[in-house]
Amino acid sequence: MQSAHLSILQCPISQQELLIASREQLAIANEQLHEFFFSFEEGLVNAGADWFFPAYKDVYCLHPFYAIPLKENARPTREMEFDKKRIFNYFNQIGYQQFEGQSIYDDAKQFVDFRPFLLPYTQHGFYNCRQYLDQQGKYYVDVACGSVAFKEYIQLAEGFEYRVCVDQSLNALLQAKQNLHQYGQNGIFICGDLVSLPLKTGIADAVLCQHALFHVPASYQLKALQELVRVAATGKKIAIVYDWFYHSWFMNLALGPYQLYRVFRHYAGKIYARLLNKDKLYFYSHGLSWFRRNNPGKKLSVYVWRSFNIHFSRIYLHKKLGGEKLLSYIWKLEKKYPEKMGKLGEYPIIVIEK
Repeated sequence: MQSAHLSILQCPISQQELLIASREQLAIANEQLHEFFFSFEEGLVNAGADWFFPAYKDVYCLHPFYAIPLKENARPTREMEFDKKRIFNYFNQIGYQQFEGQSIYDDAKQFVDFRPFLLPYTQHGFYNCRQYLDQQGKYYVDVACGSVAFKEYIQLAEGFEYRVCVDQSLNALLQAKQNLHQYGQNGIFICGDLVSLPLKTGIADAVLCQHALFHVPASYQLKALQELVRVAATGKKIAIVYDWFYHSWFMNLALGPYQLYRVFRHYAGKIYARLLNKDKLYFYSHGLSWFRRNNPGKKLSVYVWRSFNIHFSRIYLHKKLGGEKLLSYIWKLEKKYPEKMGKLGEYPIIVIEK
């Protein structure tokens, strides 16, 4: 366990300092796990000694779900609301596949078009956030990092001493640990919740959150946004890759009736998941006006990450039917008008300065 980094951590429940658990505290925590035939050899406790948080293979398990009460009056934390629970279950149950020697989610092909002639554009998008964040510093906080799946994602944190990887999936963090090791990047791995980040205020020189905020239940997205800004140092920036979905004028016009079908299927899926108690991936997208009203920082800007989704590319972008020319034209528009395309297209980068 990397005790040298305890100074940047805080308890996600009490917001107190975290300390290395004593032998007595370990024994109390493990006594509660005896029915599972499992025990931990190390972990952390909050300063009030109410909660034990296990450490597993150099991952700090600081998600409230993993908190083990050390006192009788400590409130339970394992119960979750339905939407939070299905998000947690989805990402902790998903499998992995290999791409260019790295572990990526099994469902990646549902969202990313890996056809060779599209790959340069796709990989440019993966790296696109770097230009909007500081290029060097001590802590690069990657919230909802997943497995840090692509080499371009890893390169985003070049110039920083440590990449602080935060995700609610323990398995994803173990995959991220392997991926970062291949590139010699120093990582601090934390299993945590986006709405109660177990990091102290103002410790980050850069904060990244890609394709995650819209998976947070709608009523919690403001709290998550505030948390992302809270952990950044004053004057530093936060980059959030979001999905406008039906707020994207470009996709609405280009996809037409198919977009209406997608919207209908989306809301039908919510009903299906709740009625049948399915761990279907949750999604809710706010519009730009919501971010402007609720901006917790000093300044908010919007740039393009990628202006179209996989549905557009499957319909319109085919190499033998002029797909490369159309792709080139869209890419040129993104380079010339990054702010306009960020507002009109599918995937924006929302940059907040603290």
